Amino acid sequence: GIYNHPSVINAMFSLVTGSLSLNVGLRAVAPSRTAPSRTVAPSMNYYAVFHNFKPGKADEFWGAMGDVDFAAMAEAQHEAGIYNHYFMPSDVEGPIMCLWECKDKEMGSDDFQAFIDGPESPAADLMNKVYPINGMGVTPSSAWPTMPAAPTKSSGSFFWVKHTFNQGEAPAFWESMATIDMEAFAAANKEKGFVNHLFLPTTDPSTVFCVWESKAPMTVPEFTAFIDGPEGPSPGTFANAAYAVMEGGTVPSAAFPVSWLDETVAKIEELLPLKLDDIVAKLKEFQAAK
Repeated sequence: GIYNHPSVINAMFSLVTGSLSLNVGLRAVAPSRTAPSRTVAPSMNYYAVFHNFKPGKADEFWGAMGDVDFAAMAEAQHEAGIYNHYFMPSDVEGPIMCLWECKDKEMGSDDFQAFIDGPESPAADLMNKVYPINGMGVTPSSAWPTMPAAPTKSSGSFFWVKHTFNQGEAPAFWESMATIDMEAFAAANKEKGFVNHLFLPTTDPSTVFCVWESKAPMTVPEFTAFIDGPEGPSPGTFANAAYAVMEGGTVPSAAFPVSWLDETVAKIEELLPLKLDDIVAKLKEFQAAK
């Protein structure tokens, strides 16, 4: 289909990355012993949206992206007061996770659902499951008054995770949140090569979303082994569905940024007919033949 053409995908993702991204600033909310649900929190109004394609509609969606002025769309969203922070497709066939913010703190779930399903939405032709984020969420800094800046690129990979509480595990999890040392927790994860950028408990008491970054490039099975394993943040608490963000998706600013040397080498490799590894191998062959 049309979405398999590299030129279409690359052009679309370049536009999305340049216009719907931000330099994240985490705002940790003090934990409590329960996860209070909300209709609208007084200090924030964020929504995670889990998008799936209607049967046979993926081609049409990606094809239409080639005609969209994403910079203008981002400006229009910001002015209208409903802003897309992150666009995180896992595959051209979906699913996609997005994080939205409403400037109006009084805008409720029904109104947001009407927007995301409506004619002004970029996801009007998708199946959109809306999850309001409750007041304990660790979210990006608000898009208002100033539109977010572009993020720094990661040396590794980004993943979003849909966590579903295992039966009976939620009370103990929220109890532990009252006493956990978040700074020590974050430092321990970073030492292992992982950073949790976003913690998004929803008003569905069974569902939490998170966004993670790995220091090194990583596959979904490799990341799942971490998030499900004994070194993960909460072993046994959740059933975890992990998704890698496709290249070009919009994500938080990197905790493990690409170094100047890595960027330079990558640019050199793009210009060379042979990759550096191939050149080294050729030199070794030459030396061995001498």
